[in-house]
Amino acid sequence: MKIINLIFLAALIPFFYCSIPNQNNSTMKDSPEECSKFYPFKDHFINLETNEAIVIDILPSTNFKTCSKYAWRFRQPLSDSVYVDGRLFAVEKNRDKAQYLINIFEDGKFIKCIQAPTEKPLPEVHDCSLYLTVYQNDVILVMEGMYTTHYTICKYNSEGEVLMLDSIEHTFITHSEPNTNYHHRYLYFHGITGGEMVFTSHMAFAEKDKTVILNMEDFSTREFEFKASGIIADEDENEVAGFISGEDGQYKIRMLDGRNFSFAVKYGDPACNCILKGEKLYIATYHPIATGSGLQCFNLNTGKMEWTADVKQIMASHSEYWNTVTLSMYKDKIVMEGNEAHGDYVQLFDAETGKRLAVFGDFIEVE
Repeated sequence: MKIINLIFLAALIPFFYCSIPNQNNSTMKDSPEECSKFYPFKDHFINLETNEAIVIDILPSTNFKTCSKYAWRFRQPLSDSVYVDGRLFAVEKNRDKAQYLINIFEDGKFIKCIQAPTEKPLPEVHDCSLYLTVYQNDVILVMEGMYTTHYTICKYNSEGEVLMLDSIEHTFITHSEPNTNYHHRYLYFHGITGGEMVFTSHMAFAEKDKTVILNMEDFSTREFEFKASGIIADEDENEVAGFISGEDGQYKIRMLDGRNFSFAVKYGDPACNCILKGEKLYIATYHPIATGSGLQCFNLNTGKMEWTADVKQIMASHSEYWNTVTLSMYKDKIVMEGNEAHGDYVQLFDAETGKRLAVFGDFIEVE
């Protein structure tokens, strides 16, 4: 990895030009993935044009991870606090008093609090989890209570007024014995694209296969009788275009336009992160609790795999682990970022051939 220290002001000028938000730039408008060529990683930036790491003394106001159309991939999808229109919304839980609130602050001053729409079926076990996300200028609350059967989802405007309220089932109940409820949890929060929230069945132990898409604009839903390992967003990165499911190296692509495809990857892992570009689907495969990852390009026109990339691996030995992979795209390059318990990396690949162009990160070198 080559690191260049930018010390001359003249060298910094193009950087700050690319980092100014909301500037009138036709390239940015036509290609939002090219809003900035600087990709933050650890204590430096990767120049996506030159495939080099650079160190700067002044942090920019924006970068590829915050200004590109892939920004949603790098954000924490659900949190206990969010900002909307200069206001901070923060959840407050008091289990002893069975109080579940959303407090609103502006300029550090308390404005008001909102009572979350909780239910209290069994006081002795009552407990709720509250998470927030932002959609345009509104706040969306995702809430689930212990021993309840549905997510409660509520949308508020920046004044804290309720705009929409709905629920999504995540657990079904059976009564194999008289007066006894058996809860069967099957649906979990999976992720958020630019405008849609996705829930799907657990890949390992769900007793029911289901995937649900919630439109965050109008709270309309679409339901499918399968479980998903990964979301395929449309090219604008705003809506779901399809899903991919993987198990024991066998994968099924289900596009929402009705097209279905199948392929196999030797030693392929179940979790997937995807990018759709024209008729090419770039697929990163990995296991959430094991080291390693793969990268493939599948052609939806031909129904065949175009290439499999040579992904450099961390090669960690472990007993307890976590792992996630995030894909994005800059011009004709695939940007693959891995975050593993043993280390982090970024790898750049040519989108046409799958050739690895550059590697940055933590690796065990094996001779």
